[in-house]
Amino acid sequence: MISVLPPAPIGFLRAPRPVLMLLLAAFFWGSGNVANKTVLQEIDPWAAVALRCLVAALFLLPFALREARRPKAAYWLPSSLIPSGFFALGLALQQFGYQTATVTNASFLVNAACVLTPVLAFVLFREPPGRAIALAAGLMFAGALVMSGATSSLARVNPGDLLCLLSALAYACWAVTLERHAKRHGRPVATTLVHCMLTMALALPLAVSAWPEGTPLPYGALPEVLYLGVFSTALAFLLTVAAQARVSASVASVLVAAESLFGAAGGILFLGERPGQAVLLGAALMLLAILTVAAATTGPPAPKVIMEKAKRKV
Repeated sequence: MISVLPPAPIGFLRAPRPVLMLLLAAFFWGSGNVANKTVLQEIDPWAAVALRCLVAALFLLPFALREARRPKAAYWLPSSLIPSGFFALGLALQQFGYQTATVTNASFLVNAACVLTPVLAFVLFREPPGRAIALAAGLMFAGALVMSGATSSLARVNPGDLLCLLSALAYACWAVTLERHAKRHGRPVATTLVHCMLTMALALPLAVSAWPEGTPLPYGALPEVLYLGVFSTALAFLLTVAAQARVSASVASVLVAAESLFGAAGGILFLGERPGQAVLLGAALMLLAILTVAAATTGPPAPKVIMEKAKRKV
């Protein structure tokens, strides 16, 4: 099984490991931003959502079956359906937003979740983010805005931009509800699999009904669908689900917003792009936000499942 965050002694759980996992998830998301846009040249948004979740579910299934051998807490499935619903909503809104939003605007607007998540956590559950996390959220948001160069293009907001902003709100709700589920129940592979299967079940009938009759299979979209399914869906969300058993939703939302940073880094390394001063300034702000979170994050408590096991052993 993929050893994302295996059970370990309570004293072994430390913040840096979830931080690195969330940054890796941000890398997978950032590197998939272009694929999110180009895949729509071959298939419609419902088909893109359904196919990437199908690929992700097939990838995760054998690992989830192995994870299922471990004891399962009561009400695990109903609890997992709540964040799964927000996941499906966020993914669909984001994919539809890419129809008319530029990659630049979409990347920035989806990252608005790093600010919305601490606000939701406080409004819904009275969880103050703390000064360091609030500062980091502001720095990350400002860095994403400066790096994307969206300050001018956002003056002409189109429906795709609005859908991406609504997607950020859905992802913020997902992060807040996921934190409670992950800390209580664990089982990151199975939870991610439920995310993907529920989304696929909702999107597939709509994709089939919207598919033009007589249209050949879109083999040209296969590379994008495979990358989005395995890396930007299965592995990215699996890492996030596992990490949120150890860190708060506010911390996670700030760190995964680094996808803009990794997207720009990929362009520099693999496409030979030359960053301008705005990109460098935005990257500096985002790096400062990451360092702020890493410095402020202490070893969080273990999930209740692990705590109960430890008590029984004593």
